[in-house]
Amino acid sequence: MAYKKIDTLEDKLKEKEVIEEKKPKEKPQPKEVEEPQEECCECECEHCKCEHEQEDNSLATEYLNMARVIQADFDNFRKRSAESVRQAKIDGMISAIEVILPALDVFKKAKQMIKDANSLKGVEMVEDEIKNSLKSLGVQKIKSVGEQFNPNYHHALTVIEDKTKPDNEILEEYQAGYILNDKVIKYSQVIVNKLKEDK
Repeated sequence: MAYKKIDTLEDKLKEKEVIEEKKPKEKPQPKEVEEPQEECCECECEHCKCEHEQEDNSLATEYLNMARVIQADFDNFRKRSAESVRQAKIDGMISAIEVILPALDVFKKAKQMIKDANSLKGVEMVEDEIKNSLKSLGVQKIKSVGEQFNPNYHHALTVIEDKTKPDNEILEEYQAGYILNDKVIKYSQVIVNKLKEDK
């Protein structure tokens, strides 16, 4: 009678080791290297945002500076235009006034020739009306008789010597002078006292 060999635990372990040694060893698979994924727009947001914001800020600053320059140019243009209009208005007034002023000199001569009191009164009324109209425009008569001669306002027609009057005093006005806003429209034509120096 054949006896069956009973495998001990020890034998089973040895058998298992032998089988495992005979099995071909599996090569370890290299770990898959994760390719760097392109960062999506959302991932790049912080970096992109920064660059875009800088570009937007520089463009905004540039446009703001351009707007300020244009605004300054426009303000200067507006001021120059206003000044040109003001000057043109003054020049137009002066041209009109220069035409009217000789009439006042004629009134002065006419009054000397009129003997009738009523006629004289009528002429004086017209003369006063013209003077008031000129005054409302800012025209002022240059003071002359009794004043010191000033070449900025007076034109000396001649000089005479009067020892009873101070030197360089205006003795007589031949034609009246007028100014508008400190600008001479017409110089006063006057006769000036000039005392001779004692030697």
